[in-house]
Amino acid sequence: MSGNNKYPVKSLIKALNIVEHLGTTEMGSSLTEISAKLGIGKSTVHRLLATLRDHDLVWIDPNSSRYVLGARILQLSEQLSRNSILIRCGTPIVSRLAQATDETCNLGVLDGRNVLYLIMKQSSHPLQVSGQVGKRLLAHCTAIGKALLSGLSREEIMRLYGKKENLETRTSRSISRLCELCDHIDKVRKNGLATDNEELYPGVVCIGTPIRNRHGRIVAAISIAFPKNRVDPETLDNSKSLLLDCAMDISRQLGYQPGLAVAESVEQYAK
Repeated sequence: MSGNNKYPVKSLIKALNIVEHLGTTEMGSSLTEISAKLGIGKSTVHRLLATLRDHDLVWIDPNSSRYVLGARILQLSEQLSRNSILIRCGTPIVSRLAQATDETCNLGVLDGRNVLYLIMKQSSHPLQVSGQVGKRLLAHCTAIGKALLSGLSREEIMRLYGKKENLETRTSRSISRLCELCDHIDKVRKNGLATDNEELYPGVVCIGTPIRNRHGRIVAAISIAFPKNRVDPETLDNSKSLLLDCAMDISRQLGYQPGLAVAESVEQYAK
């Protein structure tokens, strides 16, 4: 990166170099790798990454602690969206799911204790569940967030939430205790499907399921959101089937092969 500016802001140049570097790494980079690659001290890299995260330019994978480009860049750059394999593979499939269900469908990733929404396709109904790409919502209050948390072991969830035994709530139905959340996520792991029964917004229910990469690890999740007055058992069963099929389609495009990933998945959760 170069230019003719006579008065460059050195810290800004370093931050831009970090963003540019992350744009060239498919699996992201650790703080140590960024420091070594760019010749910037670790403490400086840490401060710059914290600022970039605050502005959604960078986010951190909670499983690997590796940094990757964030949602703000996805919003600003159509080209980046096309080059991102998750966005590229996920967008047409989420669109297909939204058309098949005529409900709002989302794809998101875990960012700390929140869900970061990368794809959102709205229902055509006048009464619809609305939102926006780049928005963050509490993971433990959403179906998509619970599906993402199921990629962590019980011990990893405890570390993620630290000593916060009492969790932040959004409605009277929100999970309010960490022990209750861990028990709930154990059930999500077993059946592969997460639910949100008016836990984020009154009158809104959601179902969500994980998306896996070629190693069998959960890297994203997909969900359908319904106004509660439009849900009946038959609609819910049909939607679950469509949701699982679409999640598997995206997973396969990311290289996931169920038979080859079973052993790794079992080992991951048997901690």
